[in-house]
Amino acid sequence: MTFMEKARLAERAARASGAMLEAHGAFEIKRKSENDFVTEMDLKSEQLIRDILLTACPEDEFFGEEYGGATQAVGRWIVDPIDGTANFMRGQRLYTISIAYEHDGELAAGCVYCPGTDELFLAAKGEGATCNGRPIHVSDVSTLRDAIVHLGLGHRDPAILAQTEPVFFPLVRAISDIRRSGTAAYDLCCVAAGRADAFIEQGIYLFDYAAGAVILQEADGKLDAWRPNLVPLKTGSILAGNGRVNGEIQRILNGK
Repeated sequence: MTFMEKARLAERAARASGAMLEAHGAFEIKRKSENDFVTEMDLKSEQLIRDILLTACPEDEFFGEEYGGATQAVGRWIVDPIDGTANFMRGQRLYTISIAYEHDGELAAGCVYCPGTDELFLAAKGEGATCNGRPIHVSDVSTLRDAIVHLGLGHRDPAILAQTEPVFFPLVRAISDIRRSGTAAYDLCCVAAGRADAFIEQGIYLFDYAAGAVILQEADGKLDAWRPNLVPLKTGSILAGNGRVNGEIQRILNGK
């Protein structure tokens, strides 16, 4: 399969999962850790996605948030079956299904589907990015004062929250406005589509941002880390932007 064919397969799996999730009845909820939950539907979603992807591509490996899987492979699917579980379990509409394909260590295709809004973000390496079939591109905002920034607080980890708190108000004072959606995958897609100009969060996992990273970069966005010497895709330190405001935001994050 080409990378775009992999992306289309991810779309099929995401839409099937979304249909199941939107039709759910009552479900069981378990606490994984402080402020972090897993529902029965997370598990069902991941299993459904796995079955669809690996039936079509038995040669590939699979890594999901709930059941784990291959840490590396020539071809690997990276899946968050519900990104924004807290939103989903409280009946809020912003939750996503995030599916990325990695080839030989490089993210090559991404699909993020928001069933509540019926938005399907899709990208494959070298093919550009779309939302519901229409091309998307990052914004041309170049002045930080005009920028809208999406923010993840990292509140589940006291050490990460302690790093976020000191930069919160300096950042808010420097920009136009701030947003928090509760799903990193959707945040990244908002930057890719030009609805926001940057997204920042620390301590998030590969399955949270893998698909969104492909979509962002194919929409001509720039993926940085909070500090210049960090690699975002290896550390979960994410500064995703349109490339025009990344530098100024990075300076604020580093107290400059």
